[in-house]
Amino acid sequence: MLLSLNWLKDYVNIPKSITPEELGLRLTMHTVEIDEVVKQADKYKQVVVGKIIAISKHPQADKLQLARVDVKEEELEIICGAANIKVGQLVPVALIGAVLPGGMEIKEAKIRGVKSSGMLCAEDELGLGDDHSGILILDKKALPGQKLADYLKLKDVIFTVDNKSITNRPDLWSHYGVAREVAAFLNTRMKKYDANLQINANPRIANDTNVDLNVKVEDFKLCSRYMAVAIGGIVIEPSPEWLQERLVAAGVRPINNIVDITNYIMMDLGQPLHAFDMARIAAGKNSEKCNIVVRKAKKAEMIKTLDGEKRELDQNMLVIADSQEPVAIAGIMGGVGSEISDNTETIVIESANFDFISIRKTASRLGLRTEASMRFEKALDPNLCELALARAVQLIIKICPRARVVSDVKDEKKFSLNQGPLTVSTAWLRQRVGKDIKIEKIIDILTRLGFIVLADKKPAAGDDDYHIKIKVPTWRATRDVSINEDIVEEVARIYGYGAITPIMPKVAMRAPKMDAAGQYARQLKNILSGGAGMTEVYNYSFVGEEQLTKLGLDHTKHIRIANPIAAHHTLLRQNLAPNLINAVKANQAKHEDIRLFEIGRVFLADMNGEEDRGGDTDGKLPYQEKRLGLAAANNEAAGLSEIKGIVEYALAGFGLSLIWQEIEAVPAWADPAKSAKIIVNQVMIGLVGVLAKKAQKQSGLKKEIALAEISLPELFKVIKAHSVRKYQAYAKYPPVTRDLAFVVDEKILYNDIRKEIINFHDYIQAVELFDVYQGSKLGPGKKNLAFHIIYQADRTLSAKEVDEMQEQLIQKLAEKFESKIRDF
Repeated sequence: MLLSLNWLKDYVNIPKSITPEELGLRLTMHTVEIDEVVKQADKYKQVVVGKIIAISKHPQADKLQLARVDVKEEELEIICGAANIKVGQLVPVALIGAVLPGGMEIKEAKIRGVKSSGMLCAEDELGLGDDHSGILILDKKALPGQKLADYLKLKDVIFTVDNKSITNRPDLWSHYGVAREVAAFLNTRMKKYDANLQINANPRIANDTNVDLNVKVEDFKLCSRYMAVAIGGIVIEPSPEWLQERLVAAGVRPINNIVDITNYIMMDLGQPLHAFDMARIAAGKNSEKCNIVVRKAKKAEMIKTLDGEKRELDQNMLVIADSQEPVAIAGIMGGVGSEISDNTETIVIESANFDFISIRKTASRLGLRTEASMRFEKALDPNLCELALARAVQLIIKICPRARVVSDVKDEKKFSLNQGPLTVSTAWLRQRVGKDIKIEKIIDILTRLGFIVLADKKPAAGDDDYHIKIKVPTWRATRDVSINEDIVEEVARIYGYGAITPIMPKVAMRAPKMDAAGQYARQLKNILSGGAGMTEVYNYSFVGEEQLTKLGLDHTKHIRIANPIAAHHTLLRQNLAPNLINAVKANQAKHEDIRLFEIGRVFLADMNGEEDRGGDTDGKLPYQEKRLGLAAANNEAAGLSEIKGIVEYALAGFGLSLIWQEIEAVPAWADPAKSAKIIVNQVMIGLVGVLAKKAQKQSGLKKEIALAEISLPELFKVIKAHSVRKYQAYAKYPPVTRDLAFVVDEKILYNDIRKEIINFHDYIQAVELFDVYQGSKLGPGKKNLAFHIIYQADRTLSAKEVDEMQEQLIQKLAEKFESKIRDF
C-alpha cells in the first residue's frame, strides 16, 4: 500500500523538524513496516518539458520522424515513431541519463544512422496511465525546460507499506487510519473527519425524493450492513486536479469523477464503495424504481466483470443483484452490465460490510483479488459504511454542479461488536512490558489510540496497582483487540520499544527429569552402532498388502490408513520385520555383509495394554509398542548365529544374560527350525528367526536374513529390575568346578538339560555350556554337550561329596535323556 505524506497532513500536524525518512522510521517502530520512502519528483529526474519546433522525415525510415525539440537550455534532435506529434506541441522529454518509472534508461543512440538525443514519452512510459497510442501532449501551462515533476505538481512524499505488517489491522488500510496512529505516537492533535449524511442538511439534497430504492439482504451473516442512496443530475467528466493528484500518489489511475470519488474514499477511509448506473439496474428499466438484493449466487450463474472476464459463480459466493441477475460480485468487483459510462445520469452508491471469510474464499476461488477485497478480507468496521457514504455524497455534490440526492438513504444492518470492556491490572501490564510506566501514561497512550479508559479508585498507600476498564473502539473491535495481552502490545509500541531496557530474564536452572526409557534406548543405540557394528535405519510405519502376502502375514488384521501416502503404504505395521527386509533388499547389491537395526513403534488393534498409549484413555487408539528390530544378512548363511551373538552382546551391555527357548507360535515369515524365544530373568522379551526360504524367494532376496524383534517396554522392565543393586557378601567357602560331557540325541534342547542340572541340587550354583560337538565319532543323530558345573555350599565341600553328587546327576540325566558320558 502507498501512503501520501500530503494526504496524512490533512488529518495530523506533523512537525517540520521531522523529516519524511524519520517519520518512516517511526512508523516502522510504532505501527507499520515502511519498505521505502520516495519523493514523487525523484521519479522524473532529467525528464523535462520540451516544445516541438520542427518535424522532418527520417532519411532512412518511412515510419520514423525527426523532431527538433526546444528544452530551453538547448535544442535536441530526437527520433520519434509516434504519429500524433505536431509542431508547437509541448511534450515530456526524457534526457540522456534519465531512468523512467518502468526502469527504462535513456541513452544516446543512433537509429538508422541518425543520432537521437533523448526520448519523447508516452503516458504509460511515465507511469501516468496505460495509453501507448502516442506521445503525451501537455497543455499550454507547461513551459519549455520546466521539470516534468514541477509541471505535474509532484511535491509529495510516498511511503511504501509492507502489506503483511497490517494484515491484522483493517483500520490501517487507509490514510485516515494511519494518520490516527501518527497522531498517537507523535502526541499531536488528530483532525476529526467531517462528513454529514442528514438528508435536509444541504439545499441540494432534495426533500421530494423521486426514486423508489429498495434493498433486501437475504443473509446478514454474510452482509452485516448494506447502505445505498441514489444521486441524480450526474455528469460524467474528468475529476478535478487535486483529486487526480491524490489518486496518482496512492498508485491509483484516475478514470472519471464518480469512479475516482469511490476510489479516493477507499484510500482515505479504508471503506470500499461501488457506484452503479441506476438506469442499467432499474426494475423493468423504470428509472424511478430500483431493487437491490444481496444474495448467494445461483448454481453456475454467470457474470461478466469489469475486467472483461466472464466468470462462473457457485452457490457459496455472495452477489449484489437487481431484480433479474447479478450486477456485482459482493466486495470484489462490479459487472459490466451496471458500470458507469459517459451517458450515466443517475447513480446508486453502495457502502456495505461483508463477511471476511466469504470474501477471502470467493476471491481465492475466482483468482480475483482487488483493492476492495483485500480490505474486506481483514474484517472492516461496519460503522465505516455510514461515514464513507456520507463523504461520497458530500464530494459528489461538491464536484458535480447539478447533482442531488434523489432517494432515501437505505440502511439494512444487523451487527454487534465486542468492545469489552477489558479489565487490566496495571501491575500485570508493567510486568509484561518490562518497564515501570505510570498509570497516567498508560491511560494517555490508550486514550490517544481511541480507547475509552476508566480507572478504579486509587489503591491503598504504597500499592500502585490499578485495575482499569478499557472499552475498545469500533475500528479495533473486529478480530483485532480482544484480550488483555493486546492492550500490553498497544501500550508498549506507542511508549516505544527503544525506551524499554532489555533485561535478561532470571531462569532457575533445574536438572531435567530423568527419563529412564530414553536413557536405555540411547545406551542401546550406542551399543549396537558401536561394538556390534550395526547401522541404524528409519523406516515408514506403513506396509502394503502385497508386501505382507509375500511374507505369509495376514493383512486383514492390520489397521488400514484412511488417506495413505502411496499405494504400497496402506496399512500400519504390526512388527518391524517387513520394512527391515525391504531395507536389506535395497542394499543387497551394494554390500556383502548387512547389519541393520531400528527402534520404532508397531500398531496393534487387538491388544488392550495400557503402556505407551499416548494418553488415550478411551481405547480409541491402537496399542502402540516401541520395539527394537535387528537384521543380519550375508553370503555365508550364518545369519542366525550372528544375530544371536548381537542380541547377547547388546544385553550384556546392561549386565543381563539370556537363554534361548523353543518358540511355540513361530511368525509366518520365519523358518520354524531356526527360530527361538529370547528369555531374560524368566521373561520373554522377544524372538529371533531366519526368514523362510519361500518368503525369501518371493521377496526377491539373494541373501539369508536373520531377524530379531524385542519389546522395549519388556526389556526396560527387566533392565530396571536388574539395576536395583543389593549388597551380597562374598562367599566364605571356595567353589568346586567339575566338567561334564554328555552324548545325547541331537533333538534334545540345551535348555532342558541345563534346567535339569541347575535344579538337581541346592549346591549347584551355576551351569555353563562351553562346547558343542557333532561328528562321525558320535554316530548319526547325536551331539556332545560339555558343561562347567559349579558346586558351592555354606561350608567347604569335600571331593567325595562332590563325586557322589556328580554320580547321582549322571544317573538322573541318563534316566531322563538317555545321555551317556563321553569316554573318548
